[in-house]
Amino acid sequence: MKYRNYGNTDLSVSPVCYGTMRYASKAGTLDDQSRAGARALEEAVDAGINFIHSSFEYQTRWLTGDVLGRHAKRHDLHHIIKVNVPDWGVPTFDKPTFRGQVEDALRDLKVDRIAIVQHLHRGTLERELGYCAEGEPKRLSEFDAITEPLLEEFEKLRDEGKVGYLATFPYTVGYGKRAVESGSFSGMVAYFNALETEMMDLFPAMEEHGMGFIGIRPVAAGLLTDKRVNRDKLPADDRMADSQFDRWYDQLNEVSPTVNTKFLTV
Repeated sequence: MKYRNYGNTDLSVSPVCYGTMRYASKAGTLDDQSRAGARALEEAVDAGINFIHSSFEYQTRWLTGDVLGRHAKRHDLHHIIKVNVPDWGVPTFDKPTFRGQVEDALRDLKVDRIAIVQHLHRGTLERELGYCAEGEPKRLSEFDAITEPLLEEFEKLRDEGKVGYLATFPYTVGYGKRAVESGSFSGMVAYFNALETEMMDLFPAMEEHGMGFIGIRPVAAGLLTDKRVNRDKLPADDRMADSQFDRWYDQLNEVSPTVNTKFLTV
């Protein structure tokens, strides 16, 4: 497997990062789903994937820690975790909460260091997405007030050897632009696939700043697969039948009314 450097860091990672969102039971039980997930994770690491993504929100770290904690290559792996402070409905940055999420990940994953902390500043997105146009979007107005204590606590954790690099998950191009210009982040994590290409506008500036980029949701939450790309053939109870995905299917039809269902993810 050919590895690549994550931005201007010393991290050499596999081009594919293993996501752990839905690969195991959230109840912490070794059922058929979890057994299959464990086999998939073991085979991925055996094949050379050394980049693992997780979050306490997924409720699957019980299996990730168990599988990787006894794997022969466990010391060669790089972990990236989501840390969401502030969260929905909690408008301020809280250092103990941020540190606690990192400490919990170290314990659950049975590692001494988290390679990349993916920071999420959650909040109201309506103005950023253009739903209303009056005034500066609230999250953008809070950027400096959130980033300053974030960097202070992150640097303490880094000095303790518990974390390596900080990445932003901006949600919107406007917030991503602010994050890139700030010079505070080593990289960015964002949705990126054939239907979600907005962050490409930031690639030149990110390259100039030496930032890494990690694209998640490569097949648009499962839409760009043989199972779901043809909406007419979806079961009535499939989640992609929901009206919230109308925009994606309309966009897909605009690109190609007779779309080829064989997508290549890179």
